[in-house]
Amino acid sequence: MFSLSLLLALLVAGPDDSSAAKTLFKPDLFQTLVDPDCSYCRDEAKRAGDALRDDDRVLAWIRGQHDGGAIPYRWFLVPFRVLSDTYGVFVYDADADFVRAWPPSVDFRFQGWRNGVMVMKDKDGTLFDCLTGVAFEGPRKGERLVPLPSFESNWGPWLKANPGTVAYMMYPKFKPMPLPAGVLSESLQTRPAPDARLGPEQRVFGLAIGAQSVAFPLTRFGVQPELLKTKLSEQDAVILWEPSTRTAVSFAPETEGKNPEQVTLSVDLGDRDAPFIDRETGSHWSMVGRAVSGSRKGASLRWLPGVMIKWYAWAAEYPKTEIGS
Repeated sequence: MFSLSLLLALLVAGPDDSSAAKTLFKPDLFQTLVDPDCSYCRDEAKRAGDALRDDDRVLAWIRGQHDGGAIPYRWFLVPFRVLSDTYGVFVYDADADFVRAWPPSVDFRFQGWRNGVMVMKDKDGTLFDCLTGVAFEGPRKGERLVPLPSFESNWGPWLKANPGTVAYMMYPKFKPMPLPAGVLSESLQTRPAPDARLGPEQRVFGLAIGAQSVAFPLTRFGVQPELLKTKLSEQDAVILWEPSTRTAVSFAPETEGKNPEQVTLSVDLGDRDAPFIDRETGSHWSMVGRAVSGSRKGASLRWLPGVMIKWYAWAAEYPKTEIGS
């Protein structure tokens, strides 16, 4: 019988083989933040005052302890790029414009870039790709980390929907920094030749499962909540789009747990906070893949490892990727 972690690992596709990777390691460029103190989102909203804006971008993890949490980019992810913590290892590649959440550890540190994608290093010397979670050098070469359920959002909507989830304490020593205006030369130096099918800086929603991967240009999504269905390696997937925060997130159309139930979603604009409704029970679902009303209230969809990212980085790791429409 497969363990849950092994099953998840099988669902998360590895990158296509690349024998000519460009690397540049500069571990002192960013100091990693290790095991910071945490509080609740509602408390940090008061602590930060006017400095924390509703439109502040956050990395939100949406399962696990406290049913998730939010990390504002400007306080933590811009200055540190890697957070090693008992909730998870959280990474922000500002040049490739993606965030990821990896299993809890206090042993990872920022290391540099490979193929224009950020790299982190474990204390045992193993180097991991921050996008795919694949160990490409060191004693654990070939190992693949399984990403934690997460996505991008904005602080205001997250706080409104999830006031009791956790956040890191925004002590005065953490000074909010503006989002990077340009691309670091160190990242640029390691980029491979561009894939001309899309512009290298264009953002896409990438999803890789098994041997297949697909990228949907974010420009295909509109100004209303949307639902997009796709299938990769025999796995059905549904991509939810929230226009006010310009957020995409992917799930399997079934509930989590030992006895999963089919969930057939459609868009219902009557509830802007939970604009998705299931055919089976009429329950409404939010962007975190959780039912907020109806007989399924409290149930969660099984997250799939999609990510919003610049095209050059996704294509570098998945050169055989399809482009969705």
